[in-house]
Amino acid sequence: MSRPVVMRKGRAAPEKRLQHQIRRELEKLGCEVCDLTQPRATMLPLGLPDLYVRHEGWRVRVWMEVKTERGRLSPWQEAWLARERAAGGHAAVVRSVDDAINALRAAGAPIE
Repeated sequence: MSRPVVMRKGRAAPEKRLQHQIRRELEKLGCEVCDLTQPRATMLPLGLPDLYVRHEGWRVRVWMEVKTERGRLSPWQEAWLARERAAGGHAAVVRSVDDAINALRAAGAPIE
């Protein structure tokens, strides 16, 4: 089972800070970024990735699970990502802004 996000005094948890950085940079590229991080009580499917990113002009869509360098995927997250890929979708674990941009490139985005 996933652990709740622990907020530190006056600062967001490292994963949340990284997620915010990724979102900000992808929006600069013209991407629409949907943050799907919700309390478990929302009844979203277990393992649903943190971000859904799409760019209409590039015709790309990518699910992104944000993790810090030391962060590990839960079994539910691994299974969700595997099912998305098996269905022909693009899903990635991203640990940096560069990882997120590379995930978009892998999905066909013409980013130089």
